[in-house]
Amino acid sequence: MSTPRYFGLLRLAFDQALAAVLAQVGPRHPELRRAHLQLFRFGGIDGSHTAELAAHAGMTKQSMHELVTHLERHEYLVREADPADPRAKRVRLTPAGRKLERQIHDAIADLLDEWEAKLGHERFEELWTMLQELTGQTGALPDRGRIRLDEPVDSRGGLR
Repeated sequence: MSTPRYFGLLRLAFDQALAAVLAQVGPRHPELRRAHLQLFRFGGIDGSHTAELAAHAGMTKQSMHELVTHLERHEYLVREADPADPRAKRVRLTPAGRKLERQIHDAIADLLDEWEAKLGHERFEELWTMLQELTGQTGALPDRGRIRLDEPVDSRGGLR
């Protein structure tokens, strides 16, 4: 008998999505954990403050600081002073970090392709519309070609 899921199907789908992305990217980056994927799920992170990343990921600043520190230790990113606020630090991707970001975005696009193949184009678009209605979010279905671009968007939405 399975455990009932009164509110957990969306979380289960999210957990499965993270697991699928990590399964694709993880073998090349054994130091990477599912939690690290939280940083990369909203487009480019280059130039973001840790507090911005924490807010996007729905986690505490302290937890995000730990993730950023781990990725910095593994040379995926560095923190540098913000010219507009000398007390603040911005996250900057290293070449290894840009490569990791690209691989994660490719894996996300692959997963969306798999979901569309499983559901069919019309049902996949309906799912997106229903999720928008439930969350109050708007925006077009993510363009997998854009996700796979060699020029990812920066944290402010512009192309790098």
